[in-house]
Amino acid sequence: MGDQWDQNPNNNMRGPSQDDIDRQLKEIKRVVVQGANEAQVRLKRVMDKAGDYWQQVQVPPAAPRQASSVEEQRLRQLVNDWSNENWRVARELGTYMDILSTSISEIWQASLETRWETRALEIVSEPYTGRSINRPRPLSPVWDYELAEVTGLKAPTTRTRLEGMDEVVSCTSCNSTGHVLCSGCNGRGWIVCPDCKGRTKKRCATCRGRGYISDWTPGEKKPFFKKQAENMASSMGNKFSDLFENIRQQGVPIPNPVDTDPASKGPTVPCPDCVNGEVNCSCGNGKRVCSTCQGAKMSLCSNCGGTGKVVRHREITRRFDLRSQTRFIGDSVIPAQQLEKAQGDLIYSAEINETLHLDATPDMVPFDVWRTTVEMVESERKVVDKPGLDPQAFPRPTLQVVELVRIPYTAVRYRFADQEYVLYIYDTEGNEKFYSDRFPARWDRIERLVKAITADLRTPGQIQENHQPDSAAHNYSGGYRVPIEVPPYIVKEEDDEEEETEPRPPSTY
Repeated sequence: MGDQWDQNPNNNMRGPSQDDIDRQLKEIKRVVVQGANEAQVRLKRVMDKAGDYWQQVQVPPAAPRQASSVEEQRLRQLVNDWSNENWRVARELGTYMDILSTSISEIWQASLETRWETRALEIVSEPYTGRSINRPRPLSPVWDYELAEVTGLKAPTTRTRLEGMDEVVSCTSCNSTGHVLCSGCNGRGWIVCPDCKGRTKKRCATCRGRGYISDWTPGEKKPFFKKQAENMASSMGNKFSDLFENIRQQGVPIPNPVDTDPASKGPTVPCPDCVNGEVNCSCGNGKRVCSTCQGAKMSLCSNCGGTGKVVRHREITRRFDLRSQTRFIGDSVIPAQQLEKAQGDLIYSAEINETLHLDATPDMVPFDVWRTTVEMVESERKVVDKPGLDPQAFPRPTLQVVELVRIPYTAVRYRFADQEYVLYIYDTEGNEKFYSDRFPARWDRIERLVKAITADLRTPGQIQENHQPDSAAHNYSGGYRVPIEVPPYIVKEEDDEEEETEPRPPSTY
């Protein structure tokens, strides 16, 4: 309206007329009514289509199938449990799917846990106590000693002392003298006095190093409670002052926030207990006798206990490391990560203390499974020698535990919505698990619904202001049929004239 007013040269001297204002108001109302009608058409179209798709999702694609045997009924119930728990799978899949074929097979899980042991010879010294020592025996390789049996796959580090391997030698720490320089005074026999720091004088505790105190001449008499309060405040202030003074003496430049200077509170007199704030230290010469050696400058050697001799013996340190190995034997498309979560049936479990033989197959264990198990055990026991390294330092397997678990599974081929799928049901009864690389999706129709809603919201409603209700139906090219009902919009003018937009009759696309 402003642009039209600027383009009219005759309106330079006067404002817009009442007719122009009324005309612009009617145009604005018309645009608002048209926009509301089109928004309603779009929302109505979207809601109707969403309802149709939702009904299609809830309605099963076909009639329920009847089970012909107890086993088939069990399989259908298991598939229903899987589809109801998995939101991605079509609901009640076991009821409406067509079972084409089923096959029962099994997978074997061979688990081998090996405890590897590492031995090392260490020399340990202890003070000599005077007991008689026999002549030491010859030293053998660490793996030639029969040590105590260690139970369990996860064992802690152990130390075993070799008997008959003790020998008495001179202490190298004190050079066989039994004494070493005192560590407290570094062989001087004295230390610097900690009170005066070697100055032979220390700060006076009465005046705190100031050399003067408050004048104690009696003045006006103070009440008892006031005197007690002043004494308590003075005592607390002195304690805080001592604390900050000690910190400052340690080298921390911290100011003293407590002002206890007597000069700021009244007249002062010289301190009667010191000279210039200092008193003589009790040490006399700035030194103190070392409390560790009592001035002897030497102390007993901690390695030999003052005997000058030590007993050297040998210990075998045993460290253990656990290694696990798992193999799945059998043909199956189920991933190993899924099979590791299965419990299965434990068929064979034993500690391997001797060599396994192929001809000694345990009961209920297939030959190919046992052959793979024997190969695993032999390959794990094999110790590879490295040239240039001591074979005694290599770890060796000292305990092996083998477990053979049977995991049954059923492969179900079925048809649903004119497509074929395969579902694998594995693990023992009561612990069934499911795997399928592709399955009927529950939300495929919802995905199409979201795409259709997005397209509908972007498609204009094609509403005409000339009261031509059928034009929108002829111009729209949607792929579904939705009845559209538009309620009337009534606009009242100021001169009581009513302009009514007639409701559109229902139309189908």
